[in-house]
Amino acid sequence: MRGNESGGETMDHATDEPEASRLQKVVEGIAITPEAAAKLVGGYRATFEAKFKREPESLEDKRRVANKIVGRYSKLSAAAGAVTAVPSVIPGVGTAVAVLGGGVTDIAAALKLQIDMCMCLVEVYETEMSAEDKKHLAFTIALAGSAEQMATKGGKAAVQKIAEKLVYQYLRGPALVTIKQLFKRASITFTQKAAAKAIPAGVGVAFSSSTNYVLTTVVGKVAVAVLAKDVK
Repeated sequence: MRGNESGGETMDHATDEPEASRLQKVVEGIAITPEAAAKLVGGYRATFEAKFKREPESLEDKRRVANKIVGRYSKLSAAAGAVTAVPSVIPGVGTAVAVLGGGVTDIAAALKLQIDMCMCLVEVYETEMSAEDKKHLAFTIALAGSAEQMATKGGKAAVQKIAEKLVYQYLRGPALVTIKQLFKRASITFTQKAAAKAIPAGVGVAFSSSTNYVLTTVVGKVAVAVLAKDVK
């Protein structure tokens, strides 16, 4: 639901719990774990090694692997379609349908895929971090990149640059507080865009395939740009 004029969260009267908080709980419950992400990325590394006869060590090699991951999740996001099709496409989203229902499930599905993608990208670039730090980093990049992209007007290149700058700002804050704030921002921003019919097909029905694809691709590019700069 939309935030009020003072920027507060809309309450779900059935549960007396802010919608953004419910969204956060569900997405955290269905998002991929750092351990599962490491296993997935291991498969991409093995494919790279088989093709190029070396491990992906350089930034260029890592970018090749990262691009494969971004491509995979962008296609998954485009294929998600309507809420009724989501559970068969994205494992765990059936839980979101049961708990959240309606348009918020579309937001949960979109965020889940973007967080999963960023979790894998963090594994590509930041292998030495603890699992908890990887999780916090992935959530912050995915949520900030997605929310800022939805809130910013302009072409994809301009939006990406703005999102990159803002992601760096968010990463300087305390992780848990930042993630909670970003879920609130994402919930309000996505729903306001839908109410203004700025999202093709509308969040209340489903993101369109093209919107899902573009949104996830740009979030992936933002994540790669941020992570690649961090390891230079």
